[in-house]
Amino acid sequence: MFDKDITIINKYIDKDRKPQYKVSYVKGFWSSSKGISINGVLLQSNDNLTAVILMNEKNQDKQSYQEPKEFEKNQEGWTLKEDDYLVKGIVNDFTTITKLIEDYQDTMKITKVSTNDFGSKDMWNFEVTGA
Repeated sequence: MFDKDITIINKYIDKDRKPQYKVSYVKGFWSSSKGISINGVLLQSNDNLTAVILMNEKNQDKQSYQEPKEFEKNQEGWTLKEDDYLVKGIVNDFTTITKLIEDYQDTMKITKVSTNDFGSKDMWNFEVTGA
């Protein structure tokens, strides 16, 4: 179930105060739900994307998860924070976010990260939602 390749694109600011991106790879579960909800007289498109990444996954690019503040300090490992991107599959040729969105259909801008660290440790996970 948690065998889909997912690329994480983390944005950070370098020492010269310029935005940079770090690309990492993890295994996880990817789902999407596309639909329309009726809110009074307004039709709204609901294109929700969700990814679930196990916390104890051993083959996550041989790098470990870092809390967002730690990642900002040293850019080691990978993190999950709002405004970063996830892509279903492996991205080998990342250049810009605009090109990423054009080239890959299943791209998610992270809007929410939930840490689910209850129950069996084997099922602890990050639930990431976005659009």
